[in-house]
Amino acid sequence: MKNLDFKRNNLLHIILKFILYFTIALYPLYLFPSGTIQISHFLLLIFSVFILIFFGLSLEKYFYTFLLFLTYCCIINIFYITYDFYVFEYNNFKYSKGMLFLSYNFILTISLISFFNYQKKFNVILYGLATAILIILFSIFYEYFTDSATYRFKGYFNNPNQLGYFSACSFSLIYLLYRNLYIPYYLLIVSLTIVILFSILTLSKAAFISLFLCVLFALKPYNYKYSKIIMSIIFLSGVFFMIYFYPQISETNLFHRFTHTLTESDSSMEVRGYFVYLEANFLESIFGMGPQKIHEIRGYEVHSTFMMILSSYGLIGFLIFSALMLFWVIDIEKTYGLNGVMCICAPTLLYGLTHNGIRFSMFWIIFATSILMSKELIKKKNFKDH
Repeated sequence: MKNLDFKRNNLLHIILKFILYFTIALYPLYLFPSGTIQISHFLLLIFSVFILIFFGLSLEKYFYTFLLFLTYCCIINIFYITYDFYVFEYNNFKYSKGMLFLSYNFILTISLISFFNYQKKFNVILYGLATAILIILFSIFYEYFTDSATYRFKGYFNNPNQLGYFSACSFSLIYLLYRNLYIPYYLLIVSLTIVILFSILTLSKAAFISLFLCVLFALKPYNYKYSKIIMSIIFLSGVFFMIYFYPQISETNLFHRFTHTLTESDSSMEVRGYFVYLEANFLESIFGMGPQKIHEIRGYEVHSTFMMILSSYGLIGFLIFSALMLFWVIDIEKTYGLNGVMCICAPTLLYGLTHNGIRFSMFWIIFATSILMSKELIKKKNFKDH
């Protein structure tokens, strides 16, 4: 890794921080159709190019594991492209565009890890996220006062599920900032309430159910002797609120969408694509059947991160990706404990059970940022101990 002294390159330092700030701040602004590059994606690409030129690579287990996964996926895609062209004399290359997203997110991830190995403060993440939340709040008020509200709120994203996933990612980042002492407890409560409200307005079941499961872990004050009392007050207040306002709550779209989860056709494992893997032959089950065959079988991609990988890239690809996620979970648990895993890793991983979130760059921003914030917190603790 190249030795770059920020004190001698203050202008470059400022430029990179501004680019990263606007990347996160403008993430909710989707000006172009889904599947195309947005403003924040373009800024991230510029940021990554600068990092790779001036910083180099941070060679560690995450780099090698992610690179192995990317390389394996490339090999599988190249094999099926070559096979289809040779045997059938055709191939639809649009099914291989997932590799572009994966390659892009790989470059993004290693660039962020390299940057934060030098940049020890994460205020830029806090300011960027705060601005993004304000942009979404503005879109809510705008729809309310102009009477243009829709059944499922999407803000400036292309669809409600994108905002739902962004809410899950924001939840993780907010808790991460709290545990690293960038925000106080009361601001944690306010911020989490806002992003949970976003998930409720989207009516994205994957988003609000995962956040409801994780919020109790997030509300427990860290390293505070009265945490049990505070948790008891919050829990009893929640129970009282649910009982007292149950008639009103039962009439909401959220309540109806939640209670019909098990009966709605789009919630079934079959519709989400979980059973596509069972249609693979022996070799396909090991090495993967490729994205194109999944589309030929189902007519659409598998709506699950892990099952998409298992079906497209087989058991080998699934194990490599699972190892990458396992390294992440283990490192977060060592630093932040079970609460950290449930509030940093679980929201996005639970969302990924019913949606394919591997392309969503905000997830990889959390992934990279949490790894470096975890390391920085450990260094601070070790310094205090000595």
